[in-house]
Amino acid sequence: MLEGEPEALAVRADAGKVGAVIVPGVQVTGATEGLPEVDADKEALGQALLNLVNNAIKYSREGKYLRLEVARRGDEVRIAVSDRGIGIAKAEQKKIFDKFYRAEDSLVHETKGSGLGLPLVRHIMEAHGGSVEVESSPGRGSTFTLVLPVRQRS
Repeated sequence: MLEGEPEALAVRADAGKVGAVIVPGVQVTGATEGLPEVDADKEALGQALLNLVNNAIKYSREGKYLRLEVARRGDEVRIAVSDRGIGIAKAEQKKIFDKFYRAEDSLVHETKGSGLGLPLVRHIMEAHGGSVEVESSPGRGSTFTLVLPVRQRS
């Protein structure tokens, strides 16, 4: 579980700035003005987002590409991280959220990692009453989406 009380956060895209990390060449899309607040532990949510950004960069070959998109869909705020990296086979997409699992791609095995990042992302999102989704195709890249419920006014 997360420590402390969740606080109301306004989700904003800030010219490629993710937490305290500046990602050169990041494309941020989506109208962030007017997005609703979400109840979240900003440190934990930042860690989940940073993990996805790091993975997008780490598992791309030449020509790194990263896109962040923030949008509201109904009662959810969705933060999508897309890349044009190695991609993930459909059969492996559920397994990547299991502890210590690493996909069967040569770049994955050449790259440092413990197999704990995506399980942690899933745990953080579930602790917030949300989820993490993946859309991916080998050789075409991946989109991981953090899904958070909109803050309910009391």
